[in-house]
Amino acid sequence: MLVEDLRTVGDDALRTQICVIGSGPAGLTVATELAAAGLRVLVLESGDHEIGAEEAEFAAVDSIGAPRAPADRSAGNRVLGGSSHTWRGRCGVLDDLDFAHRPWVKRSGWPINAGTLRPYAERAAEHAGLGHGTGFTDAEFWPLTGRVAPADGLDASVLRPYFWQISRDMANRFDRKRWGPRVRDIVAPTARVLVNATVTHIDTDATGAHVNSVEVTGAGGRVRTVEARVFVLAAGGIDTPRLLLASRRAVAGGIGNRYDQVGRYLHDHRCGVVATLGSAAAGTALARFGKYVVRSARGKHTFLHGLALSPDLQRRESLLNCALWLQEVTAPDDPWDAVKRVLRGRGGWQDGRIMAADTRLLLAGARRRLIDGVGLPHRLTHVEVRAMVEQAPDPESRVRLSTRSDPVGMPLPQVDWRISEHEDRTVRRATALLIGEFARLGLPAPEVSPAVLAGGTDSLPLTDCAHPGGTTRMSADPRHGVVDQHCRVHGVDNLYIAGSSVFPTNGHVDPMLTVIALAVRLADMLREAIGTRP
Repeated sequence: MLVEDLRTVGDDALRTQICVIGSGPAGLTVATELAAAGLRVLVLESGDHEIGAEEAEFAAVDSIGAPRAPADRSAGNRVLGGSSHTWRGRCGVLDDLDFAHRPWVKRSGWPINAGTLRPYAERAAEHAGLGHGTGFTDAEFWPLTGRVAPADGLDASVLRPYFWQISRDMANRFDRKRWGPRVRDIVAPTARVLVNATVTHIDTDATGAHVNSVEVTGAGGRVRTVEARVFVLAAGGIDTPRLLLASRRAVAGGIGNRYDQVGRYLHDHRCGVVATLGSAAAGTALARFGKYVVRSARGKHTFLHGLALSPDLQRRESLLNCALWLQEVTAPDDPWDAVKRVLRGRGGWQDGRIMAADTRLLLAGARRRLIDGVGLPHRLTHVEVRAMVEQAPDPESRVRLSTRSDPVGMPLPQVDWRISEHEDRTVRRATALLIGEFARLGLPAPEVSPAVLAGGTDSLPLTDCAHPGGTTRMSADPRHGVVDQHCRVHGVDNLYIAGSSVFPTNGHVDPMLTVIALAVRLADMLREAIGTRP
């Protein structure tokens, strides 16, 4: 895929069939799929090939709600490749229950079901650097690996096995896929990316029902116009509603905001440490709930085995969806971390010394991975039990426009993220169930964080996971959301949204695989609507 700079192209390069705003995984997936059909696609990226010195000014947020993650974990990276620049590569599949209306979760339910996305799962997996798009959850995992399920099964009435898959860069097996460095490798002759092209306004007709063009601002503040037949907004859970709200010349409240829904229902995943295990006692727990290496047609991929609340328990006790897993905390002199740094091009002379000092652990790790097909052995300080819980939809948790502006004059987003006792109650219950299951299975007892103990009433010290979504939620009725079941903005005939901002609810799982499956589905619908001829 051709990558150019807004500063060096002529105006004739700013006319296309489809304009995609944002070069993150969602935007580049849509562009790649459409270009495969010969459609002309132009992707606009506000950042450059690397994060620049001015990033802090552009990424600034007025946060007036619950504290959010520091800037280095931001989900809206202003750089070629977007959020893949900092993501951790963990992917999973939303549960069937996540799509359903749950009476105990107000405003829950998607206008599509889990089956709607399954036909797009394998194509999504290929885009995401995964080996499998489906067939790796619950009991399906063991036949996939050629292994027999553990004889000491979980009590399925309360907890169930859950498996996450870790993305892998095909050019560097020790790193997850980074879209930015791989853009030029994408075979898409009819697609182009323009970097340093900040979209500052979406221009519509007088009614706000049709987008005519978008304004892009480059170096020196020069404003230019991009024209297209169809526009796809893929700027993330914070900047997507921000741009819609700021585009208010024709419609005072912003585009797609007739019912004051743009920016509402901001959700994330609350996550954090709920218990710990000492390194000496963690071996048997990691052997039972650790990592596995699974072969696929796309190579070897790592899976993490954890636990999630059963749907029946969620119904019985009116809980949210929640998962728990073991996370190794490696020592500073862990040789396998040193190997990874070297292979990623970030190693130093100290890493060579660390590797030479413990060849025994390196040899044991090679055997475990290549022959036994399990995770690498690390030198650990301890093991964390971590939890991640969904958030119930809350219309008062939202993104508005700040009175402050970024360097090109765009209003900054004002983020009012709300958290609730419902999440805390769910995490406390899930932690107690894990402790009970560990005891029943004869595994070492984790030490539970005092704040997480059952009966506590204080808000748990959980942070967000940099997974903002819900701010342009999908709905059948425009009074209750921003996009329809096809991700088209209600009341606008040629504006679509790709990304987690369309999620009505987010389950317990990292959103990337679902984001990309929705992007593939959107590309298929646009290809049918526009036709495959350039």
